[in-house]
Amino acid sequence: MYMKGIFFFCLLLVFLGIINSVSAAHYIVGIIDDSRNGINADGHLITLWGSFGSANNLTDTIGASGNSGVSNFYMIDCELLNTSCNVGDNLSLQVFDTGDGYVTEKFNVTVTGAGFDFISNITLNSPPNFTSFIIDDSITSPVGEIDLIAGSVREVVCEAIIDELDGDLLQNASAEFFDNVDSSYGSGDDNNTHYTNNSCYLNTTYGNENETQVLCLFSVYYNANPGAWNCTMSLEDNLSASSLSYNTTTVNTLLSVGLVDFANFTNTMPDGISDELILNVTNYGNVVINLSLSGYGVSINDGLAMNCSTDSNISVGHVKYNVSSPTVGDLNLSQTEVFYSNLSATPNINKFRLNYRQQEGMNEASNETYWRIYVPADVTGNCNGSIVFGATQAVAS
Repeated sequence: MYMKGIFFFCLLLVFLGIINSVSAAHYIVGIIDDSRNGINADGHLITLWGSFGSANNLTDTIGASGNSGVSNFYMIDCELLNTSCNVGDNLSLQVFDTGDGYVTEKFNVTVTGAGFDFISNITLNSPPNFTSFIIDDSITSPVGEIDLIAGSVREVVCEAIIDELDGDLLQNASAEFFDNVDSSYGSGDDNNTHYTNNSCYLNTTYGNENETQVLCLFSVYYNANPGAWNCTMSLEDNLSASSLSYNTTTVNTLLSVGLVDFANFTNTMPDGISDELILNVTNYGNVVINLSLSGYGVSINDGLAMNCSTDSNISVGHVKYNVSSPTVGDLNLSQTEVFYSNLSATPNINKFRLNYRQQEGMNEASNETYWRIYVPADVTGNCNGSIVFGATQAVAS
């Protein structure tokens, strides 16, 4: 193969010498070697210019379909520039990215008095090569799934290993982590659907001399949509040859409710009904929820609502609730049975349909529940118990 190349080069020099003797042409000639990952240089465009940024440039297609007619060669007549080349002019050549990410460095040539000038071989620069791409959080199991934290943020990392075959430095590493259904690459950031990191960390000490570990961190909020998510990473080398790659993961469903730690029915007389107590419930998960409600006095399933200091108790059914609408004013026991449900020792699912947070500046994922308690005639003293709030995922109505 090398003998054929040398033979052709000799013929080319003879051909150029003949052209120079009969015309004013001055050819800039050279070879672009295939990239190190095996992409053929043929078909790529090479640009020659004397004054970049103006119309004073020419292009040639490398290979058999170009001026040279031979694989990997280019041949451009600099006399055809708008400002014709002269001996001593400094010209520049470069293969620019036309969509596939393959380029060369810029190289220069000084026009001589010969009929042509030959440029030393240049290798087509390949874009950075992704050899590994994973998305995960700090929880080791299950691998490749994202478990959010109620009312807080979870650190998610997109990690890629890059093999830079040409040994170029990497730069401008960025990534976007987004809901694969409700968002897309390039969309604006939103805690429910889209996150951006424009300053990913480049660990150049990783692996062999051509490998780099890229780490893109995201602080993902508890109300990020559940389902399939995409992490797309972009970076380039110092010749601006760029690469884009992605992987997908699953953000798991998070069920969580938040309330005040302590609820006080205030002083209620024996054989009386308390004033209505309002308890606000906040959805700290990422799905629409219904409420699971139950209660106990001392231990779960003891059948009590409260245990009192005088060795008396209040049965769990004497705690009354309504999860949809308030009832104002004083009520007797019979009236409470109309407007409220009785708390039970075992969890009872109540339709609540509280959406998860959608707003950035405020938490609108909160709603009221309404409570009263009946104190039997034989109960006195200070009474304490527990109401257990739980969340279940609400099905579409």
